[in-house]
Amino acid sequence: MGTTSEWMWVAFSAIFWGGGMLLWESVWRSDAHVKLGLSLAYVLGLALASLGFGPVLTFHWRALQWPLILLTATPYVGAAILGKLARRRTRSPE
Repeated sequence: MGTTSEWMWVAFSAIFWGGGMLLWESVWRSDAHVKLGLSLAYVLGLALASLGFGPVLTFHWRALQWPLILLTATPYVGAAILGKLARRRTRSPE
C-alpha cells in the first residue's frame, strides 16, 4: 500500500499542487475585469481535487488498485459536487 516516503510525497504533492492552483486562480481572477469570487465551496473543491492528485502522481497506475481507488476517486467526486455548487452560487443572476 506504499511506504512512508511515498505517503509523504502524496501529502507534499497535494499541498503544493492545491496551493499552486489556488494561487494561480487568485492571480488570474485579480484581473481588473474579473471580480475576486473564490467561494468556500470552490476552495474546498480545490482542496479535495488536490487530495486526489497526490496518490495519482505518486502511485501512477497502482492508484487504480482496490484500496487506493477509494482514496483516488472519492476526492474527485467530492470536488465535482463542490465545484458544481460553487459554479451555481457565483453565477450572476441575469
